[in-house]
Amino acid sequence: MSLTERIHTQNKFLTGERDLSTLMMDIPGVLCKHGCCYMACRGLVLSPISGILIITHGPVGCSYYSWGGNRLHHRPANARHDYYSYSFSTNMEESDIIFGGEKKLQQAIKEAVEIFHPPVIAVCSTCPVGLIGDDVQAIAEAAEKEHGIKVMSFSCEGFKSIPGYRLANLGIIENVIGTGQKNVGKYPVNIIGEFYNGRRAKEIARIFQQIGYDIVAVLMGDGSYDDLQSAQQAKLNLFSSDKVVADLVDVMQDKFGTRWMRFNFIGMDNIINSLKNMAGFFGDPELLSKTEDLIAKELERVKDSMDNYKLKLKDKVAVIFEDEFVTRHYQALLADLEVSPVTVGNELLCRPGQNEIGFLSAIESGGNAPAAQDDTRYDTDLEHYHINFPVSLYEKIKTKIKLAHDHAVRSNPALGSILISNLSQSETEQLLIALQPDIYFPGIKEKFAGVGAASPSCFFNADEYRFDYGGFQGAVHLARDLLMTMNMAVWQNDVAPWRRI
Repeated sequence: MSLTERIHTQNKFLTGERDLSTLMMDIPGVLCKHGCCYMACRGLVLSPISGILIITHGPVGCSYYSWGGNRLHHRPANARHDYYSYSFSTNMEESDIIFGGEKKLQQAIKEAVEIFHPPVIAVCSTCPVGLIGDDVQAIAEAAEKEHGIKVMSFSCEGFKSIPGYRLANLGIIENVIGTGQKNVGKYPVNIIGEFYNGRRAKEIARIFQQIGYDIVAVLMGDGSYDDLQSAQQAKLNLFSSDKVVADLVDVMQDKFGTRWMRFNFIGMDNIINSLKNMAGFFGDPELLSKTEDLIAKELERVKDSMDNYKLKLKDKVAVIFEDEFVTRHYQALLADLEVSPVTVGNELLCRPGQNEIGFLSAIESGGNAPAAQDDTRYDTDLEHYHINFPVSLYEKIKTKIKLAHDHAVRSNPALGSILISNLSQSETEQLLIALQPDIYFPGIKEKFAGVGAASPSCFFNADEYRFDYGGFQGAVHLARDLLMTMNMAVWQNDVAPWRRI
């Protein structure tokens, strides 16, 4: 199948049609930027929570794999029970696979209690444990009685098809939330999202404090076990995560009556609409007035910088191969800078059972968006089917890629998108040569393809910058980094040194 045919076939996903070609997943062993059930449970949800000592029951490699990652700037307020810099593992080996690893886990819990005195322990199982059948739940219950502390077990073996985020969040609902009480302010909220860390967390806390919101607890960001115990006291859950944690906010609404709404703190329109929606939820005129004043003040603060950067970046074309959860944030930020983004989706965006196209088709504006109806399917209308491209890009590519129609219909879509997965290096090079973007956001494997493409695009890798573009200053910081990358002296070389031979 040609590259053009693959783009057309996998974009049938836009209409809801599913067939084998749209559901193809990555080939095992191929380099990709995805994690397993254990990684999502342990690494993304539990790791940022200070106060929880996490023991990985499995090989030491699993423990190391989930240690650190993109949370390296995590700094809890209370360092007394901060185990983030440690990696605890039962280090299962071949003999443990044969004879079982239950005694090793019991000893690991005992040593952790004696040395670190944690208030709570979480045991996360990896693939070998699920295969040999260690009774981790029974060991956790026995250890809880023996040592007098909370011991939670998570059966998050990597091969499970259940998302690890869901397992972790439901475990927290059952074992943590609702077990504590504390004094809260007039407008108490919870923040559920991995974006709440580092400088972004400080910026959000600053803005919320100025308006008058009280952050009760944080999940998937820089939070703490003590705060999560009182999360039921919040009146509103701000659901901003790109991960599969919708179960959590639904269960909290059913169990505690805590309402929720979408919240996005990346991109100007997203921030403004989110803050206004929050004020509208509480219905206090004074709160709305404070919100309007803060928005006006922050926009005035960044106006000169934004105008300057827009002049330099307007109508540039960016192709994004990034992590599926980072992609839509780049889309919002690039729209603020009047850069035309063309996003190339990957395998995770082509799975059923998720509102995947929501990542690509529109910028989120906050509020309680209706859930996607997955029970309705439509066949592709080949006569009216279309793919969105920035108008400035159409003339450049129409002679290089066979498009579905002979003409372009002028429109002003906020975002352009192509859904296609499992691109080989050769196909990625073909796409880059055809699109000739000004800015190239490679994923973990596309960065290698970009070297071989005859494209003058500059590389911008989020992993190297630790994606930190939240808040009203976010687009300003991104523009600064983009221009710094685009103006590097190395791009003055028309031909790479190794190609001059």
